[in-house]
Amino acid sequence: MKFLWFGKKKVFKQVEVTPPPAPQEVYSVVGYICETNPEAGAKNTELPAQFINSAILSILSRAHSPADIAAQEFFQERGANLLSVSDYAFSAERGFSGRIQDGEIKRTVLIGSASVVARVTTPLSSSIANAATSNPDLFVVAIDGIAYAAFGITKEII
Repeated sequence: MKFLWFGKKKVFKQVEVTPPPAPQEVYSVVGYICETNPEAGAKNTELPAQFINSAILSILSRAHSPADIAAQEFFQERGANLLSVSDYAFSAERGFSGRIQDGEIKRTVLIGSASVVARVTTPLSSSIANAATSNPDLFVVAIDGIAYAAFGITKEII
């Protein structure tokens, strides 16, 4: 005996399941402080903010971690330009160092934790010292033995 099929056959739609996007690490610069003249009583210590940003960008341009790239983008957004770098060095304990060309002058740039940089610079300005006290992961930037800037890098997973 045969059964008659009344109506149409059911067509099953295949639903494409897309996996959720993988979590991404997003790095950003926080707590940026720039003191153009931290040694107000000293002669010839004032530097323009754009030069300070350029010095930081130039030293960090030699590093290629995602956090360093985020910092490079941050300083480029603030008008920083790449300067010639020599004697570049990086140590996880001490931070970054190098010499940059500022016209006819070669300047030494150090980027590291406040405790490391404070050992080789003049006393930190009050705003940089307060920021370093409140955030121990902050990087302090010294140019020719004077701390001019500080910033932190945060990581967020989205």
